[in-house]
Amino acid sequence: MIKKILTPVDFSDITQAVIDTTKFIGTRFNSEVYLLHVISPLIYLSAPETMVLDVIDTQTIEEIENAKKEEAYNVLTQLKELLKPLKAYEIIDFGNPADVIVEKEEELKVDLVILGGHQKGLLEKILLGSTSEAVVKHSKKPVLVVKGKPLTQLKKVLIAYDFSQIGDELLKYASEFLSKFENIEADIVHIEEEIELPILKKLGINLLKQIREKKVDYLDKYIELFQQKGVKAQPIFIEEREPAEGILEILNKGNYDMVMVANKGLSGLKRILIGSVSLEILRKSHISVFVFKHS
Repeated sequence: MIKKILTPVDFSDITQAVIDTTKFIGTRFNSEVYLLHVISPLIYLSAPETMVLDVIDTQTIEEIENAKKEEAYNVLTQLKELLKPLKAYEIIDFGNPADVIVEKEEELKVDLVILGGHQKGLLEKILLGSTSEAVVKHSKKPVLVVKGKPLTQLKKVLIAYDFSQIGDELLKYASEFLSKFENIEADIVHIEEEIELPILKKLGINLLKQIREKKVDYLDKYIELFQQKGVKAQPIFIEEREPAEGILEILNKGNYDMVMVANKGLSGLKRILIGSVSLEILRKSHISVFVFKHS
């Protein structure tokens, strides 16, 4: 299911947590790991700007970039040791980190990307805005974002579900993925938005209750699927909340190890107009976020 994992590392304080998480996940699937470090190219302008770079300038830039590459290779070699017995390969490239990550994901045909994000503060906003969030937006594969601390156990997982087609795909994927871990529980949370139809109230018809019953019946087949895979699962319904708000409320109350959400891959104007529940959860979650994408 997860034969290849792409693990971008930036050598910041989150790197060790990303490595530990990669080993934890990779061991369950006997995955190959591609350790990627992206070096931002030096931006250099002579003064005045109309002047071209002379030989000394270009040589200096090349020497600095080669030194960075050698340093990165040494660190990646050490990180490979930490991933044993998993097979790991180091990759060093130059460019914009998010762009390179998405390119390598496609080039290597990986099944999962694991990268870091921070729990809170300005640094989280900078990193998520420039790298993690950009990768989640443009990746075609599932992305696991490690938030602050490593994911070294999976006992209880929250799965956000909205009865959409990609939501169904997420549940099928999650049942298979979670089956690799022992004694695990999954809470499938659905946020019910308020339905206001005054005429129904006047007639004494509880539409929300009737819809709930249909949803419970529909979810039963997935609860059974999880149980067949050895995963204990139960549905949770929350009434009259904004989806992201309701999911985060449950997340903060429960002792969860990870939250799984689906990303519909909205682009441009659609994303601006209706926003993205998955990205909102990614920004505000205090634990690791697994963002599922269409295969």
